Amino acid sequence: MSRKDLFNSMTPETMRSRPGLKWGRDPSPHIPLFIAAPDFPIAPQIKEALIDAVQREDLYYNTDEATREAMAEKVTRVNGVEATADDIMIIQGVDPGIWLAASYACKPGDEIVVTDPTYGPLMEVVPKVGAKPVVWELEMDEGYGFDVERLKELVTKRTRLINLCNPHNPCGRVLTREELKGIADIAVDNGIVVASDELWEDVVFDGREHVSIASLNPEIERLTVTSWGLSKTFGVAGLQLGYLCAKDEEMMAGFKRLSRLIQRGSSTLAKAVAPMMLGEEMDWWRAGLKEHLHKIRALCEERLDGMPGVSYPKLQGTYAMFPRFDCGKSSKELVDYLREEAKIGLSNGAGYGKRGEGHLRMIVATSESIMTEVLDRMESALKKLG
Repeated sequence: MSRKDLFNSMTPETMRSRPGLKWGRDPSPHIPLFIAAPDFPIAPQIKEALIDAVQREDLYYNTDEATREAMAEKVTRVNGVEATADDIMIIQGVDPGIWLAASYACKPGDEIVVTDPTYGPLMEVVPKVGAKPVVWELEMDEGYGFDVERLKELVTKRTRLINLCNPHNPCGRVLTREELKGIADIAVDNGIVVASDELWEDVVFDGREHVSIASLNPEIERLTVTSWGLSKTFGVAGLQLGYLCAKDEEMMAGFKRLSRLIQRGSSTLAKAVAPMMLGEEMDWWRAGLKEHLHKIRALCEERLDGMPGVSYPKLQGTYAMFPRFDCGKSSKELVDYLREEAKIGLSNGAGYGKRGEGHLRMIVATSESIMTEVLDRMESALKKLG
């Protein structure tokens, strides 16, 4: 199979033949689009590197220095933040970075700015550290723009943390350099820590530029903790591998104190293959992924445009579409209806905040044939609602 064909090769049968929660939850003929994992084969180089690590018996206790050095090189080269291995902590996906940032920055009663809608853990962490949420509402009718003037009105003397997700899940926005600069100026002026979840950095559309907020200037760099991972790009969530960068020595020392006994990085196998995935050797995969997703996005837009009562934000980044449905049902009711009537699984938009009500999140990183079948079933089920 050619590299180009990899992204369009999967069928429901081939996906079900592989172990995994996404396709294993419901029996045929259900098609799942609720877990943010792609329906693509694992890249041959990744499988070969994992097999090689096993053959070398890289299963004992081992250092992570070489992996952190590769991560620091990538952060410097790609994200524009001059990093060393000492600025990097290996974590199990981005969620531990969200918890570490909130635990470090906040005491009970402090405030955390979170967007609505937002990725669930960015909101869920607030009560876990005894903080209070300050909700920065994003409006679909405004293109989910990040209104900096609105943010200024939210910040108080108790604000200790701003949680960002860029590219944004579930809104599909890629924050502009101007938006990020406005957020950075507010954070610097008020001494507020910024936690930036940049897990989707490789998945941007229409030639957009993903900008890491920490790269804007030395002042915001010292206030920012940025988390990344490899699962959305390469479909390797099972490796449980993420990493964060914090250039402030005191902040990094705080993270190490907080994580002692509960956070042990990732497996030796994941750390062994990470440098290859982070390097330029896999640029062909990143390019092929974006080329394929542009086609899938176009297919979804064409079909959704023909469904009455359906509107959606233009997908700028991520492969999570967030359409809104005006069909007389709540998000939960519509999830249940489509699961039963159409045999398709989507996510309840209300799970991403109050402003997600009426929406469903739909993961579109799949083959054209699977996506077409999903849209056929959705259209037929919606027509029955009148």
